[in-house]
Amino acid sequence: MQMTCEKFESVMGYHCSPVLMGMKPANLVSFSKEKMPELPEIISDYEESLEREGIRMEIICGCRKHYLLLVYRPDMLQEYLKQDEVRKLLLQDGYNIDSSLDEMIARLKERFFHKTEFPHEIGLFLGYPIEDVKGFRKFGGSGCKMCGYWKVYDDVEQARRIFDSYDKCREFTAAQIRAGYSILQVVGMKHLCTSQMCV
Repeated sequence: MQMTCEKFESVMGYHCSPVLMGMKPANLVSFSKEKMPELPEIISDYEESLEREGIRMEIICGCRKHYLLLVYRPDMLQEYLKQDEVRKLLLQDGYNIDSSLDEMIARLKERFFHKTEFPHEIGLFLGYPIEDVKGFRKFGGSGCKMCGYWKVYDDVEQARRIFDSYDKCREFTAAQIRAGYSILQVVGMKHLCTSQMCV
């Protein structure tokens, strides 16, 4: 189990560093059921400690081969989802925009479960720029100006700056985990990352 926890921390540190460091409302990460069948148990071991740091985890899809884990900061995500343009898009996708964050995530899980098509509103839950989410939906993922942490259809320079800060953040968290710090200790270092490296 220890090796599995180390692998979990390594994956989290690499794929979710902007959330861990308080720079992004949410990340989505995929875990192989074959390689990590005990993911639900691992999450239950970590969730109380991470929640004290303002971070939650939710398996939003458990298909035959993979788990999709949403790692998010409820306060940041709720603030993002309150924007008028975001609310309009969510309303189009059948969300009750006056419902709680927990209810919205439950609706997202439901849409993954019944997936006649991939729920493209996931970009909103991950805090992507609204114009880029609109562009992705309009063009079906084709014809973007730049591709990085998401497909960019609008402001390339702003996206480039954000991608660069996420890269630095990822380098920081990966280095701390390699140095032997736990994911919880790394979360406690977020002020170092944001003040020295990631802004």
